[in-house]
Amino acid sequence: MIKKPLSSMLAFLCVMLAVMQFAAAQELTSQQKQRILKRFPQADRNGDGELSAEEIAPIRERLEKAQQMRKQKPKQTQNQPKGPGPTHANLQYGDHKNAVMDIWLADSNEPTPIVVAIHGGGFKGGDKSKYHGCSELQACLKNGVSFASINYRFRDEDPRGILACLHDSKRAIQFIRHQAKKWNIDKTRVAAYGGSAGAGTTLWLACHDDMADPDSADPVQRESSRLVVGGLMATQATYDVLQWKDIIPLKEPWTSEMEKASEPDILVAYGVQSMDELNSDKGKAIRKERDMLAWMSSDDPPIWMKSNTRGGPVAMSDQNHRNHHPEHVACLKKRADEVGMQTVAIAPAIGLTPQPEISMIDFFFKHLGVN
Repeated sequence: MIKKPLSSMLAFLCVMLAVMQFAAAQELTSQQKQRILKRFPQADRNGDGELSAEEIAPIRERLEKAQQMRKQKPKQTQNQPKGPGPTHANLQYGDHKNAVMDIWLADSNEPTPIVVAIHGGGFKGGDKSKYHGCSELQACLKNGVSFASINYRFRDEDPRGILACLHDSKRAIQFIRHQAKKWNIDKTRVAAYGGSAGAGTTLWLACHDDMADPDSADPVQRESSRLVVGGLMATQATYDVLQWKDIIPLKEPWTSEMEKASEPDILVAYGVQSMDELNSDKGKAIRKERDMLAWMSSDDPPIWMKSNTRGGPVAMSDQNHRNHHPEHVACLKKRADEVGMQTVAIAPAIGLTPQPEISMIDFFFKHLGVN
């Protein structure tokens, strides 16, 4: 038996009730009675295939009661705000329409640390509203820590591809520092975190050399891009995606046909026109710029990272498994240990289960100097 969607059922019941209410003043037509009978066959108590006024009355009563309960139930809307409203909403920090942020300023007499949330979505979607009302936001405000959630342009909106998204997030960090005095922010205590693409962006910011330009005519660009601590949920190890075949176990050997099938996505992501361009000196420089593994060094901030994704070999068609495989976390932990970076790496599917397991926000507070 195929069940009708709830929305369709409610619409039908509302129509039926309207018909019956109208029938209080006028007699139902035989067609209307047959429609009601088809929906409520049990109402035909004497089995004569017709609905009398006495048989219709209980149905009307039930529908009126259902409508009354529906009116009493509070309506949930997509735009209903979650948690406290931001101090500043949709604040423009860059030159693109998506370069906007929401910021919640903690009530404090002293300059506060700040945690910046960067949404995921494969650099093709997502929105800063994901973090409205989240537990991290609430914990920050409760403990005197300010909070921001940012949007950024998507990779198909700029010829640089993913690099444009990364640089928007970099500017957001610099913009916050530029506003530090006005917003009562301690610019030496800036953290960031995110999931998926937001995690990879956080990692890139954490590991990249400082991108401040002290000679820039733009005062925002003179600010530091560095983080004090970073949090990664379902991260990627590097945005030099050509390395992924050596990081993630595949169900079948990597072939030239697989590479050919991946080409369109790779070219958009890197912002190049051909694989020959990607393999040129220019392409190698682009790949290195986005390779977080290559940027990792002993002076980089502590990183908390977690993946709850299953392990095991990956089918090339399973993009979600490929992008969020726990081996990304294992690869980062191995590299961090080699260079002397402090990390907490959690990936139960591959045996990374530190005890006791510290939460990301507690890890942040520890490194932000929050009691």
